[in-house]
Parts: sequence; structure tokens; C-alpha cells
Amino acid sequence: MEETSIIISGFGGQGTLFAGQVLAYASMDNGFHVTWIPSYGPEMRGGTANCTVIISEDPIGSPLPFSGPLFPSFNYAPVS
Repeated sequence: MEETSIIISGFGGQGTLFAGQVLAYASMDNGFHVTWIPSYGPEMRGGTANCTVIISEDPIGSPLPFSGPLFPSFNYAPVS
């Protein structure tokens, strides 16, 4: 497995950061090298929230995703 970058995006209170943390812990339990970087606004609920998780078999040199990341998003905006 090469390095895999995942950015999870959503609003505060949707479990965005928790989902990234669960993914990071599960990957560590399976012997992978992991970085988890949360980012969120000052609001308690409804503000922006996202996290970057990088999973690799080899040590991770930079916590920034360089390859095309997977991008699950919890935000929903109706299309008109």
C-alpha cells in the first residue's frame, strides 16, 4: 500500500473529527504509520470542521497530502 491521503469534511457536531480519529487509530492498530490533523472553527456546533488523515506502510515525511486525496464530505447542499 502506498501512502493514502484522506480529507474528511463537514460541519461541527457531525462526527467529522471523530471519523478521522477512528480511521487513524484503526490504521495504527493494523501496523500502519498515520498522521491525523484536525481543523475546526470556533463555533460549538455548525461551524466548519475537517481533518486530514494520511496512512502509509512507510514513515510519513510530511503531514500534508501530496497525492490526490480521497475526500468524503458530510456537508449536504441541495442542487437547484
